[in-house]
Amino acid sequence: MDYKKLCFILIGVLVLLLAGYGIYSYKVTQTKIAEQNICADDELIARLIVQNSNPFSKFKFIKKRNSDCEVLLVTNKPEAQENKNEEFCPVLDASTNSVSMLIYTYVNDMYDRESASKELKKIVPLMTPYDYCPQYFNNMITLVKIKKRLGL
Repeated sequence: MDYKKLCFILIGVLVLLLAGYGIYSYKVTQTKIAEQNICADDELIARLIVQNSNPFSKFKFIKKRNSDCEVLLVTNKPEAQENKNEEFCPVLDASTNSVSMLIYTYVNDMYDRESASKELKKIVPLMTPYDYCPQYFNNMITLVKIKKRLGL
């Protein structure tokens, strides 16, 4: 009888240790994802969506991506204005996609046109220093179409 109790206790401790390790590794992974800039990292975004392992709700995920894009636009602004480096141009496409998703979420899911309008007004000036990029005007046309279509 003592051996059975000892075996059950050892198995229970082992299960608890494995569960603790699993929870710890999950938290570490989620923290790393939360700290990454997911604006232009299409591979990471696709992986998070496929694995459904993002630590955010749909809205928080869209909001984080949009704020990460804003951070990239602000961070790269001085060098973009001075050197007109086309390396920063893909951020425009990512920013347009992220703000479009956020605006549609505000309007369609949350019925909040005022916040959608604020997001649109916030992103346009941030994108203006990148007017040398070939996709700048196409992205601005897309944002204008969204604004007209949704009445923002």
